[in-house]
Amino acid sequence: MTELVDQASDFAKEYIEPIAQKLDEEKAFPEEVFEKLHEERYLQLLIPQEEGGIGGDIADLVDIIWTFAQKSATVGLTYLMHNVALDGVLKTAHEETRKRIIQEVIEEGKFLGLAYSETSGGVQFTKPDRTSAKKDGDHWILSGAKSMVTSATFANYYVVNATGPDEDEDPKHFLVSKDADGVTFKMEWWSGLGMRGNVSCPMFLEDVSISEADRLDNPQTHTIFLVGLAAVYSGLNTAIVDEAVMHTTDRQYPDGHKLSEVDAIKGHISTIYSNAQAATALTRQAAQAAREDLDAAFPQVLAARVVATENVTESANLGMRIGGGRAYTGFRNFELYLRDALAGQVMAPSLDMLKQWIGATITGQDID
Repeated sequence: MTELVDQASDFAKEYIEPIAQKLDEEKAFPEEVFEKLHEERYLQLLIPQEEGGIGGDIADLVDIIWTFAQKSATVGLTYLMHNVALDGVLKTAHEETRKRIIQEVIEEGKFLGLAYSETSGGVQFTKPDRTSAKKDGDHWILSGAKSMVTSATFANYYVVNATGPDEDEDPKHFLVSKDADGVTFKMEWWSGLGMRGNVSCPMFLEDVSISEADRLDNPQTHTIFLVGLAAVYSGLNTAIVDEAVMHTTDRQYPDGHKLSEVDAIKGHISTIYSNAQAATALTRQAAQAAREDLDAAFPQVLAARVVATENVTESANLGMRIGGGRAYTGFRNFELYLRDALAGQVMAPSLDMLKQWIGATITGQDID
């Protein structure tokens, strides 16, 4: 297992770094990277060894996402989404569906995504009110719309939540093929400020027939999702550190002294570095705790997501100040990092909701 984690840095340098700018400029999904992720077995990270996979866990996943995100936050995010959805399938799918997905991921390089968010629900992505599921014999009929579906049109399957016949019950969850009759996407509606390569466009479901075998039994994906997002943003923060150091040590004034020698700049770099260190440490601590006890680690996971998001936003703003006029004209990656960092502000659950959850959890209250 450690071999895959150890090799993640080399993988990122060879396959992710060269195309990171292209993904942003062209709003292009990292198809070539996912082909390599299949070849190098990263897509099967969470599949147990006895079933042909790598047998990795949440802490391994966090380390790999953090490494990938340093070269491209988009790749870190899309790789996370595959693993979140796959984790739900591995833990809660019917046995025949589970075996099929394992085989397709390992042998064919198929990958997964999530389809939870809705325009009407906003940050309440766990309570769909536009997507419904009705029982029809041994099938379910799904109708509705999802607003921002990461890896839209590229992932082979999506975990979709929907309101069941009894609206008071928890939402139903289904594994939906992108090629299923009645599934369509509106790629032309995607125009993200940052994370452009995740192609998070709307998905529409019109009387989509799903077998009972493809219903998931309430997958609990929130912990792996939240700590994975913390890994994305702490990895991005680390990239901002590297960018700031590179820029300020290269930038030289006419009298020979460097930008890095200016006291105010040293203070900014210190803040960026401290932000990255704090977010990374808390994220890894939360992942290690989740490795031991998923439920008990939940408050730490929430805190890691909050700290990573708030820290990277501050660091990205400071990066722009360090870059100055050059950063404003697109020199280096400061502007790209700022836009990618801002995506964390709108990615559900919102920071305000996360903080409410932390307060409720550590005081023994239920989360609404």
